[in-house]
Amino acid sequence: MGCIIAFLLKKYKNSVTLMRIGLVITVKNEERILRENLLYHKVIGIEKAFVYFDGTTDASYESIKDLDYVEKSNSVEKDIYQSLVCLKNFINNYKEHHTARQCLNTYDALQKCKKQNIDWLISIDADELIITHKTECSNLKSFFRKIPKTYDVVNFKPFEILQTQLHFENVFKEAILFKSSPQLKNRIDRIYKKLLNPFENKFHKFPYWYGQHLGKTAIRVNSSKEIVPKNVHRVVYNDGDLTNQIEKVGMLHYHMYDSDDFIKKFKNFEKHPNTFLSGNNIEGIKMLCRDIVNSGLYSSKQLEDYFKKYILFNEKEINKLKKNRNLLFQKRKHDTITVITSVNKVFAKITIK
Repeated sequence: MGCIIAFLLKKYKNSVTLMRIGLVITVKNEERILRENLLYHKVIGIEKAFVYFDGTTDASYESIKDLDYVEKSNSVEKDIYQSLVCLKNFINNYKEHHTARQCLNTYDALQKCKKQNIDWLISIDADELIITHKTECSNLKSFFRKIPKTYDVVNFKPFEILQTQLHFENVFKEAILFKSSPQLKNRIDRIYKKLLNPFENKFHKFPYWYGQHLGKTAIRVNSSKEIVPKNVHRVVYNDGDLTNQIEKVGMLHYHMYDSDDFIKKFKNFEKHPNTFLSGNNIEGIKMLCRDIVNSGLYSSKQLEDYFKKYILFNEKEINKLKKNRNLLFQKRKHDTITVITSVNKVFAKITIK
């Protein structure tokens, strides 16, 4: 009987520990947050991270040099996958679009995962964190074990940081307020910010959700069919068919989280074409911020003041969001902000070196 119990315990233990999770990130000048991002995901369950540096000029590489679970390399050369028709769009746009190189990096990491017997690969940016719970510490291994085998892809619902602070020491550890939804269907429920266009000396109205709204994905490495990126947010089967996918909570996007990140982000964006990889036009707020930051007309202090005056949410605006009343002073059906503390609890356990 003792042998049987020992065998069953060993079998159970193996089934629990076999889940192997990878992470892929393409990086350009993310020294402030890259190390913390990787330490966080290691604590919640990733086993291997693939970091591709794409034109980085800061000390991002040096900041993670000692992390032995991180495989570091430059963006893949387009010639490596030149023969794959399913990657043709990324190869054709390799030079102009950072996201084309990012998609090729994700595909490259996926091939590495197959060789290293990794079960799931999560593809995100350095300013994004995955959560599986809003208030309790996330556990990726437990999370992925519960995903039915009929699903090859998990789409993580996004939450965007509410810009409330001019400067952060460690935004992942400190921030708890996030915008709940990028799309409020009812017109009277929508929330806007007015940003000054200094080139026209007039204000433009933009939604309170500033960044991307599609979230990011995790790919089952040994899926039912070969999976390739469609863009940085979604993947498809290599024959173009939609994947068997499921949406889950969630992905936190620390977009323009303080004035320094605002300046850095749009300096990185300086040479970006006016369209996305898809051909769609870049959103107006990104175009405006890109032109303001890179115009050469403003000092760092003036750019900080612009962020504080127009992009930051002041105390009055925050209190209004918390009350969650629309233009008719009725309660909105959906929350506009969400308190998320699970990340802070993880960072309470991490010693940043």
